[in-house]
Amino acid sequence: MKRLVVLGLSVYVILAATVYAQNTGDTGTATVTAASMGLKDAYAGKFLIGAAGDIPKRYSENELANIKANYDVITPENCMKPRPIHPWVDTYNFAISDTLVQWCQDNDIKVWGHTLAWHSQTPPWFFEAEPSEPEEPAARPARPRTMAGNRRGPRPSMSEFWRRSITGPMASREVAMERLKNHIITVVGRYKGRIIGWDVFNESIADSGDCTTENLRTFSWYEVVGPDVLTMAFKWAHEVDPDAQLYYNDYNIEQGAVENKGKHASSMLLLKRLIDEGAPVTGVGIQGHWHLDTNLADVEQAIINYASLGLKVAITELDVTATGSNSGAFGGFGRNNEPIPPENYEKQAEVYKALFEIFIRHSDVIDRVTFWGISDTRSWRRGRDALLFDGELQPKPAYQAIMDLGTGKNVHTQ
Repeated sequence: MKRLVVLGLSVYVILAATVYAQNTGDTGTATVTAASMGLKDAYAGKFLIGAAGDIPKRYSENELANIKANYDVITPENCMKPRPIHPWVDTYNFAISDTLVQWCQDNDIKVWGHTLAWHSQTPPWFFEAEPSEPEEPAARPARPRTMAGNRRGPRPSMSEFWRRSITGPMASREVAMERLKNHIITVVGRYKGRIIGWDVFNESIADSGDCTTENLRTFSWYEVVGPDVLTMAFKWAHEVDPDAQLYYNDYNIEQGAVENKGKHASSMLLLKRLIDEGAPVTGVGIQGHWHLDTNLADVEQAIINYASLGLKVAITELDVTATGSNSGAFGGFGRNNEPIPPENYEKQAEVYKALFEIFIRHSDVIDRVTFWGISDTRSWRRGRDALLFDGELQPKPAYQAIMDLGTGKNVHTQ
């Protein structure tokens, strides 16, 4: 008895051949044609498929072709975060963001804004009573390192690092609020009608603590202004662009969903409060920095729980490492110099497929699924091979698994 397995090879061959041609300089077939099908086509009508990157700056033509073939929404990876876009009180750097938005418009790709407020990558002047002039990079003294390359002494906590960055007395609550309001009004207003939505606040919940509370971080906006800063930020963004979708975005907030504990329980409390306070929250972004042993039951239950609040859900920063277990927090996500066994890539494909099966089951709630990068060399988890394309833009088994699922090409006959 023969078993025939049809794996959507026509789709795979067309796209893989196109990618190969792009990387080998075969200009005769290097252009992505209408006959090829990408990820966005496979999931059309289900949810948007996105990628992150500060495109098109320093992206090759091959990479840009890959983006145009596979994704219908782009999230700026860094250029719209507070520090890059607003480094000083009266200085905005819009050049990279403007170029990204225009390139996406020219190529019929939507843009998702990331992020209006965050405890990280926010310049200290937001919180200083008398903002000090920013230092030139060359003026910053080098920090002492050990022979192994590590800084001497224990690594400071994020709150300690933040407090060290503040010069002089802290700004009052009113001053800090006014600065954030002006920032949000200026940035959202500039891209009104050109960006479909925003991550308004990012990663507000601490990694450990009492899951019977919101467990907000104890520094940055949460110290200087207070918990209501999130509500106000959502309201300010909505006033400027009433048509924009507004999301709260965080990592590991699916963890504990089945038992309603941990970071997930805190996220539910936070979101319920925001809704009760009239914050115009459209949805919640589960970042999705996952690994081969991620608890898939928690992922699905988290989607169900957030939907029960009347919220949309997006998977905003998806990657699944082929090795290692870190799920989003800083630290523990460095490069792995050991070769990754081939079977890990097959397991990675299984996990990606299982995740997309969940997303499809809840496609009435899922708004976007965005990969955090386009290839393993365009990944913050570089060395752990977490994305669908390798460093040469060659599709990996995980790509094929997701394409087959989206196009319904998995046909097994006896």
